[in-house]
Amino acid sequence: MIGKGIFHTNIVVRDVKRSVRFYTGLFGMEVSNFIKDGDLVFLKTPGRNDLLTLNPTGVTFGFPGGCSRESERELKENLPGVQGGVSHFGYMLPNKEEYERVIASVGEFGGRLLTRCEHGGLLSHTYLADPDGYTVEIHYGG
Repeated sequence: MIGKGIFHTNIVVRDVKRSVRFYTGLFGMEVSNFIKDGDLVFLKTPGRNDLLTLNPTGVTFGFPGGCSRESERELKENLPGVQGGVSHFGYMLPNKEEYERVIASVGEFGGRLLTRCEHGGLLSHTYLADPDGYTVEIHYGG
């Protein structure tokens, strides 16, 4: 099976306005109004399907009341700008069947299920830990 690829990256930043200026000015990214999620800012590349999430605190984990719980280390360390400061990355799967297969078999490949999230039928996503403990968010479709 070949997946559809990495679809977004969530990075912890010290100053959202400064980061928005950097990515929009240097790379021509645009603020996306597709999704609003607390204090997170979503940037996209015009004409592309990528998404970069700017996370100002490292402790905002998704939708208000959040279902995602990432590593406790993130609550204790100053992450912006250091290796390991990436909160998680997302991987897009081609369909619901592959999404369910990945969830069911994550343990066979040395990972584990962290949290499965449903948001009123509008969005389904799941957080997995890879063998090293990195958080991988999966979706399907797109």
